[in-house]
Parts: sequence; structure tokens; C-alpha cells
Amino acid sequence: MKSIIITSKHHDGFNMFKTAFSNFKVVDATPYNRDIIKELSEACQRHNLGFGVYFSLIDWHYPGALPFTSVRNSDSIPPKHHKYNLNQIEELLTNYGEISELWFDMGSPTFEQSKEIAELVKRIQPNCLISGRLWNDQGDFVVMGDNYKPDFKMGVPWQTPASIFHETWSYRSWQERGDIDLKVSEKIEDLLTTVSLGGNYLLNIGPTADGSVIDFEKQVLKRIGNWIKKNGESVYNTSVSPLMEQDWGVITSKPGKLYLHVMDFPEERKLTLKGINSKIKIIYPLVNKDASLKSEYKNDNLIIKLTEEVIKNKYSTVIVVEYKDDLIYTPAHLLTLNDKENIILNANNTEKFHSYSEHDYYSNKTTVVKLNWMLMVKSQSNYKIILESITNDINEDLILTINNKEYLIHPYENYSNNNIYLKGIDEFKLDVNSINSIELRRKDKSKPHKGLNIKNLKLTLKQISFQNKIN
Repeated sequence: MKSIIITSKHHDGFNMFKTAFSNFKVVDATPYNRDIIKELSEACQRHNLGFGVYFSLIDWHYPGALPFTSVRNSDSIPPKHHKYNLNQIEELLTNYGEISELWFDMGSPTFEQSKEIAELVKRIQPNCLISGRLWNDQGDFVVMGDNYKPDFKMGVPWQTPASIFHETWSYRSWQERGDIDLKVSEKIEDLLTTVSLGGNYLLNIGPTADGSVIDFEKQVLKRIGNWIKKNGESVYNTSVSPLMEQDWGVITSKPGKLYLHVMDFPEERKLTLKGINSKIKIIYPLVNKDASLKSEYKNDNLIIKLTEEVIKNKYSTVIVVEYKDDLIYTPAHLLTLNDKENIILNANNTEKFHSYSEHDYYSNKTTVVKLNWMLMVKSQSNYKIILESITNDINEDLILTINNKEYLIHPYENYSNNNIYLKGIDEFKLDVNSINSIELRRKDKSKPHKGLNIKNLKLTLKQISFQNKIN
């Protein structure tokens, strides 16, 4: 583990810390009579663990939170309750050392309330991350629905909150726990899938009333930890791989390296890696770096021979592929531009990167925050791009990035007699016989979850001069 998050106050309003604003707290209302949040914060500092706290924006106990009108914990926050929340959040940020993450939850605050809380957090502890469940797009990262992973690419930082059992987030004696190894396998797969998609994985357990962890959860955590001790290099500080989806598992990456997480181990011990075209330096199992594995390219795939030196892990076997120079690969969505050919770039032939815009747990909507087109160019030429919108509703600056070079696009630079609004980039070059990237996003980074207005947008890539075709 790199950090922990503990509940400082849940929806019932019981405070697990020494607050000056309520007597309904562990220090006064229980024989334990100690500040759990304080002791855990100090323990995390001793062990160099990040320390975060969960804080419910709704409170069933505080009188100023009335009336409750929602049946799904998405009540508005009355002014008196909002002030109460501000006071307690300030206590947590002031009295408990460095807080790595404030994990807010539920409620339906106004935009002004969410913004005021976010400003309070950043004023006291600028490095404290704020969860997206502060709502109204005021968080530092998006929080997925409970136990949910996106089935599309994300364009902003995000997190999956997961529980040991999907049925509950707390301890219950009647919970059917099943086989430990199956549960370990399930959670490692969840972890690897989340990380391979660029997300952060938050795993919840429910201690008993006396704070102890039951043996089942303890064994699950220990076995996950043992796997990570041997394979953590392939998890921590990795990035999303641009390679296409694979049949046998998922991929994470670092500069010059791909980590293949093989969860469906091939019976014939031949692993097919689709979409890579790089020169290979060396391939080996992560737990045995001295075992060099042979490979060959066949039908645009890299076939890796998993010798008997590769010991199958029952959760996930990690194979490392080190390659020379830059990663050369075939994108899942690749457009080809032939000689003397123009091409239309639109929402149907691009790769979309998403976010969520959220007012409360039940009113979030998916937004597209970035578009990326990958093109193979067959002939040497000069190009220009014309941006068209059939409506005049694109009213902000955009950034068009072509092979890492940024161009500023102003709205409504000129328009046609047909009321089609035009913007463009005059004369640039693309790389021949290699992959070119064209990316479009909003210039304003202060609202990272606001979507691009792409419904009526069209980009036309035109060749404006031709030279000899390069084969």
C-alpha cells in the first residue's frame, strides 16, 4: 500500500475524531475515549504512508442538516449544515498533519458550496487531493461509481473505489466469503485493469466493531501484498500503454518497457502481442530477469515463447518486453492518407478521451474532453486543416496539436455564405510512412471536465502540394 483512507465521519454523523463542534464522537461517546484519526495519522507518518480521510457531506445526526428529502442520500446542504461541514473540514486539515486526500461523499451541494470547500482545502493544505465527490466539478480527480471501471479511455485523473464484497462496504457477520484465492484473483485483476487504464485503485475493507480485521480479509490483503512485492514494478509509477487490447490480459508501461499482465495463460506457451512493431531488446519474466525469452514477428504480431523458465502465477504472470528507441505500434484506430487524398476527421473516426461532469452521485454525465486521430501518411506533401461547425456554438479557444506542436484555434475567424463557421491551420507537414497524431482539446484547463462540443464539428485535412510519392 502507498496510502490509506479512513472514515472520519459517515452519513450517520458519528465523528471518529476529536471535534469541537459535536459531542457525538468516539472521544466522548465511547469507552474507548481516544482520537482514532489522530493515532492513525501519526502511525502513517511513522511508516511513510499517505494518510487520507473520508468525510460525508450529509449528516443524519446534525439538526442543522434537516429536512431530508432524498431517499438516496443526495440531499441539499442547508447553510447551517454547510458551515458545520466547513468547521469540521478545517479541523481535519489543521489538527492531523499532512492529509494526502480528502474523500468526500454523497449530498447535493450547490456549486458555490463545493467551490468554497475546495478553496478551504487548498488554502490550508495545497497538496491535498480532493475527490470528485465534492461534486460540481470541484475535485482534483474523477471518482467512478462504486466498483466500476470505465469501458472507455479517460482524459483526466480518475479513481475506482472498490470493496472486498460488492454487496457491502462494512463488516457484516452473515456475508458469504467463499474461496480466498478466487477473491485474491478477482481483486488483482481489478487492480491491474484499473491501473492499465490509467486509474487509481482504492480498495475498501470493513473492520469489526472492535476494529479488528477478520481473517478472510486479512488473508486476501496479505496475498495481494505478496504478489505486489514481487511484481510492484509493473504497477507503481506506470503509464497507459497505447497498444490495442489483448486477449490474454492487460498492459502497463514505462519508458522503454511494456509489462504484459498475463491472466489467461496460453496452454501452448506462445503469447501473442498484437500491435507492436518496435525492435525488441530483451524479453523476460519479471520475477526471473535472467531468463531471456525468444520471440519472432509473424503476421504483424509478436509471438513470445514462454519456456519452462516462466513459472505461471495463478493470479497474473508478468512478462517484461524491453524495446529499442521509441515505441512503434499500430493504433487500434488508424487512418491512412493516400496520394492526392483529403480526409474528413470527425467524432466517428477518432479516439475519444472522457471525463465525468457531476452534480451528485445520481446526476453525473460522461463528457468528451479530448479527440485524437492517428494517421499513416503515404506521400510527402504540405497540408492544411479546415475546421467547420454547422452551428455557431463553439465559442471558446481550442488547441489543435499536430505531432506535439500546438496551434491555437480562435472561434469564428471567418465564415462562409452558407453560415458554416470556419477556422484553420495553414501549411504544415506530416511524417511520411509513420504514425502522425492530431489532437483536439479545449484551451481552458480550469474546467477539465467540461466537454468538447463535437456534435457539429468537422475537420478536413487537405493536401495543398504534392511531391514524389515515397514507397
